[in-house]
Amino acid sequence: MEELSVIRTTYEVHKKLAELNASLNQKYRHTLSEPAVGHCQATLVQLILAKHAPKSMKKPHLLQAEAEAELTALLLRTMLELHLANETNLLKLQAKLSEARRQISGWRKSVQ
Repeated sequence: MEELSVIRTTYEVHKKLAELNASLNQKYRHTLSEPAVGHCQATLVQLILAKHAPKSMKKPHLLQAEAEAELTALLLRTMLELHLANETNLLKLQAKLSEARRQISGWRKSVQ
């Protein structure tokens, strides 16, 4: 089965967050980067469930994916504002996540 663009984009964000988690200072790892990885994983779970769900059942999964992606974005923003990692890398990650969020939103609107 072909992988959807939104899942591929979210997976890329997840991979970069996992790398970031490994390099982040331990005192912020538990409060920021590990939850960000967890919310990104939850986004992926909801996207995969939506992919396999019948059309009438996709919307709740996509709503949940949007919420999880928004939480991930807020955690990334906090890391950026606290200067916890390379600013350029965090900005690239934010841009990739914004792209994924737009794709999720578009998908949700298309199933209404």
